[in-house]
Amino acid sequence: MPEDYSNEVSDSRMLLVLSAPSVDDKYYESAFADIVEFQINYALSIIGNDNVIIIVDKKTRKHYEGRVPGDILLTANIYDIWMRDFTTVNPIAPVQFKYSYASMTETDSKEVQASFDRFADRYEVERSITDFVIDGGNIVDNYAGRAITTQRFLLDNNLEVYTAKEELKKLLGASEVAIIPSDEPILAHADGMVMWVENNVLLVNDYSSDPGFRSKVVDELNWSFPGVNIIEVPVKYDTNEVTEWIGFESACGVHLNSTVTFNNVYVPTFGMSHDSAAVDMIRNSTDKLVIEVDASGVCAMGGSVRCLTWQVAGDNAERLIEATRFRQGK
Repeated sequence: MPEDYSNEVSDSRMLLVLSAPSVDDKYYESAFADIVEFQINYALSIIGNDNVIIIVDKKTRKHYEGRVPGDILLTANIYDIWMRDFTTVNPIAPVQFKYSYASMTETDSKEVQASFDRFADRYEVERSITDFVIDGGNIVDNYAGRAITTQRFLLDNNLEVYTAKEELKKLLGASEVAIIPSDEPILAHADGMVMWVENNVLLVNDYSSDPGFRSKVVDELNWSFPGVNIIEVPVKYDTNEVTEWIGFESACGVHLNSTVTFNNVYVPTFGMSHDSAAVDMIRNSTDKLVIEVDASGVCAMGGSVRCLTWQVAGDNAERLIEATRFRQGK
């Protein structure tokens, strides 16, 4: 008998996968309620537009049950919430890089990625695997041959610019690659700096307050992507005063950390004065539906909407959706 499900297997929908913080994880204890609230609201905004799954461990599942449909909850153990970084990039042709340990110890980074490997192998997630080091948040691509990373990729892999670009072209099936300076030294992720909203439209933070840095970024993008329409979007950086996250640059005020799917753009908002101007500019730059997601409860940790999302498509997405339906309530 046919059933009504929250997720609809369709080539026009992308699957967005979130990883819940464990109730046993002391690192996220102070932010647990805020992360849960964010993920529930984010998931509800996705349903009907794209597909969504929240991975929860057995003890944590009860904090989501009754607030989101049971058929989007998949019980499993993933050791961190920042799914973008240690999973795969490019949902069309997935590639898994070696997770760097910029935000944690080397031992912890290996354990986090190993937890994903076990999950991905169990559910037969097809992907290419490389030993090149990069966080997924440091790859921003349009899934159509254009990709951006920061100079951190050069440092982590001891590569010169030309060689790095050629390696990324081969790995990602890309024809054009830009390597830009990063705007912060800790994570150095490109996804807090740039966003493709269309194959030929690239949004960039407005760095006009630092003309020298702006020139380096924009010149590299113009040189690497001739003919691309580059639009500069308002940004305001918030000072991170939350004790638990000192050492990470706050992502509050950075709207380009958005999740872009085939037909939608999920844009973080923060209750800040430039929210409306930034969101309006994004909305006017794309034919996709722009969906606002309140990220004020999580952005102080150093990331928001895109950082917390693993994007999956095709057969991989269908297998995960079917597995979640089968395991509903378990």
